[in-house]
Amino acid sequence: MKIKDVLQTRLDSEFLYEELVELNEGWSFYTLLKLNSSILIGWLANDDLLIVNGDGIFLYDIENKNITMEDYESNFKKNLSADNLKYSLKERNEIVDVFGLRGGGGNLLTSDNEWKLEINNIHNNFKIPRLMNYKTRKSWFFQLHEMSYEGYMYCGFSKTQKYFLIMGDQGINIYKKDF
Repeated sequence: MKIKDVLQTRLDSEFLYEELVELNEGWSFYTLLKLNSSILIGWLANDDLLIVNGDGIFLYDIENKNITMEDYESNFKKNLSADNLKYSLKERNEIVDVFGLRGGGGNLLTSDNEWKLEINNIHNNFKIPRLMNYKTRKSWFFQLHEMSYEGYMYCGFSKTQKYFLIMGDQGINIYKKDF
């Protein structure tokens, strides 16, 4: 079932008159990571990503758009804090805040209070991400790239707030702030 079909079955939906658009106003689609069944994700200090999925532990270099480390053998739980909110990444001597199925929610608001991310559950596990600009009061329901609008979905801004991501059960969409 497509999102449009879901919306048309619910005529009272506030989302019925909203369009899914490509982001603009300073943000654009950056890249797609086809890593299925991610369990947790975390932004490193330099905006690289720690990704843990059913296959292993990965480090993703955001600028070069490639995976720089793959570990299929380690048990990720031994480096995860008891509350599932922090991961000790010994390879970089860094403690990483994590979110996803294990962990908390991502950073949903930029430090200057200009941008906010949210996931809207519109009907029976169909979800649409929204980016809001608090200063202009504009918001965008934006298109995902090669990801389903069904299933779990998490989002969060990077440490430097130059990027944000949407993580679902079919992969990760990363968006970049245009300067």
